[in-house]
Amino acid sequence: MSDLSVQLRITSIRSRGKFGGVIFAGRTDAGENYVAVCHHKLIPDSSLVDKGQQWRIRGTPSLRETFGSNGFKIKEMQITAVEVELVRPSGRNLIDWIAECPDCQGIGQVRASRLYDHFGPSLVDHIEQKNLGALAEVISEDAAELLCHAFTKHHMSSTLLWLDKAGIPRRIGKKITDFYKDKAQEKIEANPYVLISFEANWKTVDELARQRFSVPLDDPRRLEAAIEESLYRGLKSGHTCLPANQLRTRLTTLLGNSNALADQALAGGMISSQYRVIGDIYQASGMYLIESYLTNRLQAMVIGENEQGQVGLFGKPSYDPRNVDRVIATYERAHAIQLSQEQKEAVRRSAGAYLSLILGGAGTGKTTVLNALYEVLEELQPDVPIYQLALAGRAAQRMSEATGRESMTIAGFLTKVDSGQIDLGSVVVVDEMSMVDVILMYRLLRHIPPGVRLILIGDPSQLPPIGPGLVLHALAGLASIPQTELKVVKRQSSASGIPKVAAAIRAHNVPTWAPYNGNPSHGVSFISCSLEELESTVERVYEELGGTGTDNRVQILSITNSNVGGVKNVNAALHGRYRQGAEPVHCPDAEFGVVGATTLERVPLKVGDLVIYTENDYTLGLRNGSLGRIVGTLPVGEPDEPCCVCDFEGTEYRLTAAHMHALNHAYSITVHKSQGSQFERVIVPIRDSRLLDQTLIYTAVTRGVAQVVIIGDLATAESAIKAPASAARRHITLPTLLVSEIGS
Repeated sequence: MSDLSVQLRITSIRSRGKFGGVIFAGRTDAGENYVAVCHHKLIPDSSLVDKGQQWRIRGTPSLRETFGSNGFKIKEMQITAVEVELVRPSGRNLIDWIAECPDCQGIGQVRASRLYDHFGPSLVDHIEQKNLGALAEVISEDAAELLCHAFTKHHMSSTLLWLDKAGIPRRIGKKITDFYKDKAQEKIEANPYVLISFEANWKTVDELARQRFSVPLDDPRRLEAAIEESLYRGLKSGHTCLPANQLRTRLTTLLGNSNALADQALAGGMISSQYRVIGDIYQASGMYLIESYLTNRLQAMVIGENEQGQVGLFGKPSYDPRNVDRVIATYERAHAIQLSQEQKEAVRRSAGAYLSLILGGAGTGKTTVLNALYEVLEELQPDVPIYQLALAGRAAQRMSEATGRESMTIAGFLTKVDSGQIDLGSVVVVDEMSMVDVILMYRLLRHIPPGVRLILIGDPSQLPPIGPGLVLHALAGLASIPQTELKVVKRQSSASGIPKVAAAIRAHNVPTWAPYNGNPSHGVSFISCSLEELESTVERVYEELGGTGTDNRVQILSITNSNVGGVKNVNAALHGRYRQGAEPVHCPDAEFGVVGATTLERVPLKVGDLVIYTENDYTLGLRNGSLGRIVGTLPVGEPDEPCCVCDFEGTEYRLTAAHMHALNHAYSITVHKSQGSQFERVIVPIRDSRLLDQTLIYTAVTRGVAQVVIIGDLATAESAIKAPASAARRHITLPTLLVSEIGS
């Protein structure tokens, strides 16, 4: 078939290649629909392709049969592109600015889109020339006057159009215009590498700088930006700084495998506002400011901060260790329990400190300590406000269930609780602190006013933060900070054998595995198998332990989402095994009408499926990590009407199409998602992965109450257990700063 040339307005993005290339659907002016397949050599950066753009596509057409989102076969005309050209940008920067500008009230996203659809890039000319008559063809004359006045006031028109023509994505364009206002174009033209500070892709920025602005390969602006980019890439691996030798390796790759340019960048001795050099350590300025602020604020909390009210609070005669012991004894009698000496010590220390830590492995009774501590605090200071926080939604939910008090995620606290409304003497308690990174801790401490007590709870042996830095790990062991470590495991029965195995793994020792007899039992077993056998073995053991796909009593915890033994593969397999012939869930779709609901992996959602909610929805009452089961379907109506019924831990929720996008299958979940939860029996598929380390295995094992079965390569697992945890390999400056300012 001969080549076809068409001009398409993009209606949807089907797929973006990780290393370039994109597949999108589009429509011609005549209403013909096509799907364009563009190789990465034609479009190296897929993020530049956006809905609403117009592209000229030349290539070989073919009629292809595929599956729509409703599961039915459809025929589409597909063009395999050999030549592409952006004819007209989407105008996203321009449209969104108009829609969000307070001086353009009444225009909104829909009318702003209509304006750009009607005029295209020439919209800017009509606004600057105040061509009210032309603009009034789309919006009212009053709205046109407001629009022209807003653009005159803010001097934004040419800048926004320039950003669109330069192919700068809307999310980055918004940050640029918010920061530089109408000077954005001027700043970028002077140094296009400033885009790196706004999270723009290095490859895109580098090509823009070299091709559009003729920046030489050895230009100091490029070399300085490469150092900054390398440091920020280090953040993704958890580092807040990098030694010079590691930075050089990263620079060499970034600068086109050029050792000479990497050496030139490091030898330049350039003074930069974007990073600091301290001895052999390079650190982005932003990270230096964050870790320095944490050090100074935590030091102030240790000594009481400069807040007379808080100093006075602990100077009151009512704070007396004997009073604390009296309340503890009353608590023990009321609940018919006996706190251990270390639990009592944790209550005493946290009750009398501005900043304190309660450390301990999984199931060591940290929640019991909290409940006793709250009674002590309320006895010493009646009606004291107590804020319970956790990183993940499910952990916050479990915290609330265990203490009978309201809890929320840290993100929820930052957005829903006004800093000015937090009273002097309030107590902020943060659970699962091992996973809180320095950026989130910085935001939390900035939000908490002086005069507030902070209690941090966690286990440095559990999973470290996904984000950069370490907070709990840096504080643990500092004698100057009041802290108690709980060591006696209370969650699992000693008969299960889990505490002994967990203690060995925590100490980086290979445990003695319990024999696996193919039945529900107790303890931690290991089944060795090849990578090829991993998933089939997991399925077999799941059924042998009583897994039926109807509840989460037997839970599979995977290391990763993708690849062999990952969440996607295991979920797809068990969904196929247990939901064959089950009733599918349908929901409305703006493009295709009524469609079959699917997960993000395009696996159908059916009645009976085990699911996990992946967002924090405070209106609905569901948290990120909530586990449930689809129990019924509803007739499909309008988009905002419920189409599905799910049971989450005994409560039924009626979910709309919007809610369905937050559902994923939960026959398997990641170990990260399981933090803060526990299950009767746990299965852990193990394979070689950069994510596999001692903390991940320890966290997975301690999620089990009665039995844990690990499946996979024994040598890989034992090597990960014995090796230093990944957190120990992070390059951070916070520990050094804390020791120098607070003391060891």
